[in-house]
Amino acid sequence: MKMKLSLKTKIAGGCVLAATGLLLAAVNYIDIHRTIKFDYSGQTEMCRSLSGLRQDMAARAEAQEIATVISRIDQISLSSYSEIQEARGLVDHASLEVREYLDESQLLEAEQEYLELEQQRQDLLNEAKADDDIDAILEYAVYDVQTSGNEYLDTLVQEFIEKATQEDMSRSEKLKACYIYMVTNYEYGYNYNYSYGNSTKSIAWATAFLRDGYGACNNWSSAFLYIAKALGYDVSLSYGSTANSRGGSYEHYWPVFHIDGADYVFDPQVERDIMRKSGVIRFMRYGLDESEASAKYFYSSTVQ
Repeated sequence: MKMKLSLKTKIAGGCVLAATGLLLAAVNYIDIHRTIKFDYSGQTEMCRSLSGLRQDMAARAEAQEIATVISRIDQISLSSYSEIQEARGLVDHASLEVREYLDESQLLEAEQEYLELEQQRQDLLNEAKADDDIDAILEYAVYDVQTSGNEYLDTLVQEFIEKATQEDMSRSEKLKACYIYMVTNYEYGYNYNYSYGNSTKSIAWATAFLRDGYGACNNWSSAFLYIAKALGYDVSLSYGSTANSRGGSYEHYWPVFHIDGADYVFDPQVERDIMRKSGVIRFMRYGLDESEASAKYFYSSTVQ
C-alpha cells in the first residue's frame, strides 16, 4: 500500500514538473515574440519617419525652385505678363506641403502692379483708337511674344530684327523699322527653294524669304508675320485677292494684326511695289483699318 502511494506521488510530482516546464516554455515563447513584435513596430515607425523626412525635403526643394522663379520678377512692365503667369501657375499647382514653405507676397505685389499697368495700357489704347493713331495703337497693343517653334526660322527672325532696329526703340518703332528695312532691302520674285517637311507652309515660306532675300507675296507676308509675333503682336496670315491698280484683282497673301477687337492690314510687299513707282515709302499699306482695307483686300481664308 505504501509502495502504491509512493509511486502515485512520484508520478504526480513528475506531472507537475512537466506542466511547470511547459508553462515556462510557453511564457518564454510569448516573451520572445513580444520582443520581436516590439522590435518590428519600432522599425516601422522609423521607416515612417524617414519617409516623412524625405517628403518634407522634397517639398522644401520645390518651394525653393518656385521662389527662384518669383524672384526673377523684379522690374514690372507690360512685358512681364508671361513671367507672372509662369510663377502663378507654379504656385497654384503646388501641393499644400509645398505651399507651407512659400512666400507669395512678392508675386502678389507683382500681380497688383501689373494690373495697374495693364489698366493704364488699356486707357492709352482707347485714346489711340479714338485718335486713329496707328503708331500709338501698336505701342499699346497687348504684348505677347510668340515664336514659330522652328529654331532656324526663329534665328533668322532675330537676326533680321537686330539689323533693322536699335535697342532704345519702343516696340512700335521697332515694328516700323522692320517694315522699312524689309521694303527697302528685299526683292520680289518667285522663291521655290523650300520644302514643307513637318512644318507649316508659312514657316517654309518665311524661312526661304529671310534666308534668300526675295520671294512672292506669300513669302513676304509670312516673314513679316513671324517678325511681328516676335515683337509681341497677335497676327494671322490671310489669303484672298487684292485690287490691281489697272483694274480687277489678283491672288494675294497678307498679314492681319488683331488688336483689341479690331483688324489692321500690313502689306510690305505691295508697299514695295508702290515705293518703286514713287521713290519713297508712303506707308500706304501700313496699318489699314477694316474700312480702308475692305476696298483693297478681298478675304477668302486664314492660312495661319
